[in-house]
Amino acid sequence: MDLSLKSRRKLWLKVHLYFGLFVGAVSVLIGLTGSLLAFEYPLDEWLNTKLMTIPVVKENKSYLPIDVLVASGLRAMPANGNALSLGFPKHSGLAFELWFERPSPDANRFESHQLFINPYTGEIIGQRLKVDFQRGWRGPLMDVVLRLHYSLAIGTAGATIMGFIGLALLFSILTGLILWWPSPGKLKRALTIKSNASHERFTFDLHKTFGFYSSGFLLFLVLSGVYLIFPNYGRVLVGIFSPVAEAYPKYQSIVPEDDKKPISLAEVMAITDARFPDGEYRYIGFPENKQGIYFVGKRAVDEVNRKSPYRRLWIDQYSGKIIYERDGGTRTAGDIFVEWLYPLHTGEAFGVTGQLVILVMGLVPSVLYVTGVIRWLQKRRAAKHS
Repeated sequence: MDLSLKSRRKLWLKVHLYFGLFVGAVSVLIGLTGSLLAFEYPLDEWLNTKLMTIPVVKENKSYLPIDVLVASGLRAMPANGNALSLGFPKHSGLAFELWFERPSPDANRFESHQLFINPYTGEIIGQRLKVDFQRGWRGPLMDVVLRLHYSLAIGTAGATIMGFIGLALLFSILTGLILWWPSPGKLKRALTIKSNASHERFTFDLHKTFGFYSSGFLLFLVLSGVYLIFPNYGRVLVGIFSPVAEAYPKYQSIVPEDDKKPISLAEVMAITDARFPDGEYRYIGFPENKQGIYFVGKRAVDEVNRKSPYRRLWIDQYSGKIIYERDGGTRTAGDIFVEWLYPLHTGEAFGVTGQLVILVMGLVPSVLYVTGVIRWLQKRRAAKHS
């Protein structure tokens, strides 16, 4: 029995070693970029202050009408641009963002850009490339960091690779827990770093204790990361236990027989405010074509996801009729579970404290990889001299 136990441990040790050497190296990149992304938005503002921020208006001055702001942005948009949506400021010191797409140079695809509009004057502050997903090294620094984090900045193929690397990381963490599991009476030894130990023993203890104490966080971060890369499969899996609303259902406006024009953005906001009086606007998506709809995201005060609110409206662009709506009262257990994944993954669910936890956890893969490699080299040297 003892021999069988030793042979099984040797097998798990080899599996853990090979997974750690190859997949662990990528986990270092994932962790370090994840640490930065915990503070993605404040870092983006800090790096692009002149582009994204506006002078604080001391007097009680109101924003210009929403249609005036968008008209200003449309005039400044390139001739080959196609307006997608209007992003609302997350706080009073930020500009509005008019998102548009245009053909990517020398490529049969589109890239996303942003125009920044001063809400008090209608002035165009500037423009930037935001996303060229297939060439992730193009764009603002924090967006490049984001592409590195979940696609190695090489587009769709990279995202798929990272998804499978995430699954391999899950296996690596689980094999590490199997190897950590202490024999009867040795729990305290497994949970602590021995004082006055040799360099080899200290390295080993540091690796196993860091691995154990961080394993719960790492398992969640990896699982939620895999879900975010493969959301369609994730929704199907969650749906086994509880129904999950479709993220972006497709609806169409009814095109009138006469030449009736689409309703204005002011009317869209009036319809939304009548349905959802409280909360804050995150975006208004524009109709893609004559059959398209207005797509409004207005975050409720108690929503945990600050970037992509669950509460949304789909509005007919001609009649102003609400075609479909989602709010907190319609959520299932599956919807709530999915809604929490991204804010927990980034730490924003618990504010600055949660973000600091994610920042620290992003450093853990580096510690585990370095201590793991050092311990492997130590054992190789010891084997040569034996």
